[in-house]
Amino acid sequence: GKTRVIAHRVAYLVRECGIAPHRIMAVTFTNKAAREMKERLERLMGPRAQELTMATFHAFCASVLRREGQHIGLDRAFVIYDQDDQLEVLKGSMEEAEIDPKRYTPRAVLSAISSAKSQLLDVEAYGAMRSSTWEGVVHRAYQRYQEILQRSNAVDFDDLLLKTYILFRDNAPVASQYQLRYLHLLIDEFQDTNVAQYAIARQLAAKHRNICVVGDPDQSIYSW
Repeated sequence: GKTRVIAHRVAYLVRECGIAPHRIMAVTFTNKAAREMKERLERLMGPRAQELTMATFHAFCASVLRREGQHIGLDRAFVIYDQDDQLEVLKGSMEEAEIDPKRYTPRAVLSAISSAKSQLLDVEAYGAMRSSTWEGVVHRAYQRYQEILQRSNAVDFDDLLLKTYILFRDNAPVASQYQLRYLHLLIDEFQDTNVAQYAIARQLAAKHRNICVVGDPDQSIYSW
């Protein structure tokens, strides 16, 4: 029923409150859920549903970076690496940093880097807070990993969120453009929001402060 709540609220805002569809953003966490939401809204609103911004957090952030990435030194033609690509890059970065993959498995190191990014810790921030041998190893690998991505004009899925957050944080005119456009922000499956997604949602809603979320704490992947 969560997606139904979001879909009907969007339809109500447009049909009963007179909100222009292009000023509404509805986000969720999987492509399947986004398609389901789009289908429901098309049934409720007809062609006007095409004017809404409906996407996953990652898809929305990718579109923002395609348009605005130059503000943070990111080429608009960047490629997005999947998990297999990431693992290959990480193995190369560990080799460059002379980290023994038998002692520190690449998957464990990659998971730690992903966790850092989801908590909005870039290489510099992670390095400043490291306090153990393990974190020191991860930091060395993280540094090389990002250097390789940059040389390849590539980002990973976690970068889509982290770099969008940094873009909005450090470029007020760009952030203001999106804050002014979206009068209403609606988030489905809110129980699966990580720190980065929550921070981006707060950035987007900072101007109008119209944010609606639905979630089920019993389904939270992070509590598991």
